Amino acid sequence: MEQSLLSRILVKLGIAILVIAFADLAYVNWWIVKSQESGVKSENPEQERLASINLPSSPFPSPDNEYPAPTSSPLPPEVKTVESKTIVEKESQTIVQTAQKEIFIPIGSGSNKNNSYEDLAGLAVTIDTDKYSAIDSVEFEASIWVQDGNGKMFAQLYNSTDKHPVWNSEISTSSPTGFLTTSPKITLDKGSRTYKVQAKTNMTSYAAHVDNARIKITLK
Repeated sequence: MEQSLLSRILVKLGIAILVIAFADLAYVNWWIVKSQESGVKSENPEQERLASINLPSSPFPSPDNEYPAPTSSPLPPEVKTVESKTIVEKESQTIVQTAQKEIFIPIGSGSNKNNSYEDLAGLAVTIDTDKYSAIDSVEFEASIWVQDGNGKMFAQLYNSTDKHPVWNSEISTSSPTGFLTTSPKITLDKGSRTYKVQAKTNMTSYAAHVDNARIKITLK
């Protein structure tokens, strides 16, 4: 009887100890959780205060942006040089060149103010075509000009032996300064003939000038 009573007391005592232990453990856990929550709340205002402060941005670029990253340029395409050779076959050629001889026969200079052809004093020359073998061409040349460049002047050769102009020998200009003028190719009559220089102007107030008149004979 006494043993059963003692057993019940011990059981009740053990249960009481377990209840107290559980209660104490629950209190300790509650206190720890409460402490952690209060710590978090105390840290958040400080973090918010620090975050609200706007620090000035650094005037220096960040190391990443200080120097641009090098870009790789594409390599130029490879150029292949192809050497081309040209072979030229030379042919032997014989060039025959015939030398021509030019003969200038001076006549002289003169002027007049006539509106029809008139012989210029002292401008005459006698030419014997038989003394020139193989004549290729004949031309009449002179430096001609009209006084002050007014109007137009003309000049020609005249065959005084046969009493006719030398065909195609006429030259003309309106220039106030003399320049060498050459007639088309002309034909001299065969044998010995006397040739004179004639001139005229279409404005008789301004003289027609013929300087350094000459006959050019080119031999074959």
